[in-house]
Amino acid sequence: MNLMLIRLPFGVGVMLLGAAVMALSPALAQDDAPVASLHDAFERAAARLPEAAASPALKAQVDAQRRAASGPFVGPPVVSGDVLTRSGGIIEQEARVSAAIRWPGEGRSGISAAALAGDAVNAKLVAAQLTLAGDIRTAYWQLAGARSAVEIEQQHVAIARVETEQVARLVQAGVQARRELLVSQADLAAAMGRLSASESDLAEARASVEGLIGDVPDIFGDEDLSPSTDIETHPALRAAEANAKALEANAAYARFGTRPRVEGTIGVRRERNDPRGNYEDALLVGIAVPLGRDQRAIADAGGARAEALAAVAEAARLRLRLIADQRAASVRLSIAERALVDAEMRQSALREALMLTERGRTEGEIGYIEYLRARQALFDADRDLGAARIAKSAAISNLNQAMGVLP
Repeated sequence: MNLMLIRLPFGVGVMLLGAAVMALSPALAQDDAPVASLHDAFERAAARLPEAAASPALKAQVDAQRRAASGPFVGPPVVSGDVLTRSGGIIEQEARVSAAIRWPGEGRSGISAAALAGDAVNAKLVAAQLTLAGDIRTAYWQLAGARSAVEIEQQHVAIARVETEQVARLVQAGVQARRELLVSQADLAAAMGRLSASESDLAEARASVEGLIGDVPDIFGDEDLSPSTDIETHPALRAAEANAKALEANAAYARFGTRPRVEGTIGVRRERNDPRGNYEDALLVGIAVPLGRDQRAIADAGGARAEALAAVAEAARLRLRLIADQRAASVRLSIAERALVDAEMRQSALREALMLTERGRTEGEIGYIEYLRARQALFDADRDLGAARIAKSAAISNLNQAMGVLP
């Protein structure tokens, strides 16, 4: 392989290299950009949607359908020709053009069907983005919950380990009984078991998030609760209704195909009776009418009509389900808010109870086993409080999702 070396001044080379790096850096850094919010996570995952990849091809298909419905003919005209010869030479020459003729209004119906199909493509892409947003929201809050559980269990293990070491020293000094050491060791083992289970849940949650956005983000803040939206603007409902309208228009367009398709022909004929004589020209005008209707077209039109009716019914059913989902999500948010208040009150009460228990243990009024129970109750309250906070944040995201709001 021969290489050609071009010598440039040092300054020019540096400028060209810098321009190349700046041109390539956005593409190289697209997936390396930090994910700082649910919106960032959604934008990164939305770029990988199969519907987004297929959208240009579907729009090209719609454009082709629109062009196919334009003009007075069904399909391109067909050019044909014949030549009749005898032993003395050419006797007859004929060239003609034939085409199937559209019925009045058929072209407008086809163009309208293509336009509605394009609207359905766009609406389905937005609905797919909303579905993806729901998957991201669910996966992220599962990750946040798993992180919170692991953090609490790590604290429990650390405290239990220190407590076990302290009890062991007191047992060696003869201050506490060996039974208390065994109970403390059992409590440490139980805490380590819960930590292992939480770490397993965290690994699964991390895999779910990474599978969606290609990275495991840091902790996000809560989503802002969007104001109540009209059900008519919900992307899923708009996609279902757009699909129903497109199918209805397609069924109306297909009904034209059930009519007898008239075919027109125009051509020119040159003929002579004597191979040595002069040609005589003639204009040919013809029409072909089928002696019946195309049963395959009738079957296709019936299938298109059935599909359109099913899509209309599905859109109506989806409307009811979305309204019910919004109501349920609103109720779940109210319940999550009350549960958070209850968890905070429980955690505060148990924290104060543990302080009193520790004081009683120091004064010899309360035994070690009762102290461990009080401490375990506080850890359970801490775990429940962390879960309640995540549940409230997830409930806000779920309500936004039910209202059809993207991150």
